[in-house]
Amino acid sequence: MKRFHILLLAVVGICLSGCPKDDPYTPSPYGYDRGYDYERDEYYRKRDYERKQDIKEERERLERERKKLERERQEYGKPISTPSPKERCPSGFSPSERKCSSKERKNGCKDMRLPGGLGCVPR
Repeated sequence: MKRFHILLLAVVGICLSGCPKDDPYTPSPYGYDRGYDYERDEYYRKRDYERKQDIKEERERLERERKKLERERQEYGKPISTPSPKERCPSGFSPSERKCSSKERKNGCKDMRLPGGLGCVPR
């Protein structure tokens, strides 16, 4: 009889303690439904889709920018040419694209340009 009472008390205690915690259909103590939330799922799907679209648009923008820069480089950019061995500044002169200033000319600076376009100044 004691065993029956203990068993009965255990069963009653389990029943009064509530449902198991992992049951998704039990009401939440926080006031919201713990069941499957379709709105939340739709929100995350929409957010992921928008994020992917943003990434795709950014890739396309960067690709357009890269192509534009490549075209500009081909149209306007000349490759920097190194002087050929024949085209070197004479001794005492160094290669420079900057000419002597009027103040430097008064002090005796003389700049020259070689036939190949290389500028030379005595610096």
